[in-house]
Amino acid sequence: MDKEKQKGLIKIVEQIQSIIVEKNIQVGEKLPSERFLSETLNVGRSSIREALRALELLGVIHTRRGEGTFLSDMYQHQLFDLIGRFLIHNESQLDEINELKWMIENFCEEHNNIETNSKEELVSNNNNQIMYMIWKLLSQYSDRFERDNCK
Repeated sequence: MDKEKQKGLIKIVEQIQSIIVEKNIQVGEKLPSERFLSETLNVGRSSIREALRALELLGVIHTRRGEGTFLSDMYQHQLFDLIGRFLIHNESQLDEINELKWMIENFCEEHNNIETNSKEELVSNNNNQIMYMIWKLLSQYSDRFERDNCK
């Protein structure tokens, strides 16, 4: 793919993301139709399909034949497992990831007033969605490394 076409694709993906935010589309909810997106963004439907395929590969959306395109729970996508395999190559890197997780968990313990034995509940109740997403990714990377090395 040449650079100009790639720039165009990225622009369309960004515009679709803006529509998702503007319309406050939540996980599991249906995205606007290809026709709507094509008319709204003033691009051809083939360009919309290409952008939607890219978003699907990233795990942002999923398509159900005959029903439409839906916003996905990205944490359930295998892409994160794949990325984890490239990020963590040894025990030292796993220790660094676990240290970051521990730092987030300790911060949440100090700043939350909840009683729980669940680290995920502790971090998710911190009212900091970015921190929770980072913690969730770190947990997935750590779990993936440990699964791969226990085989």
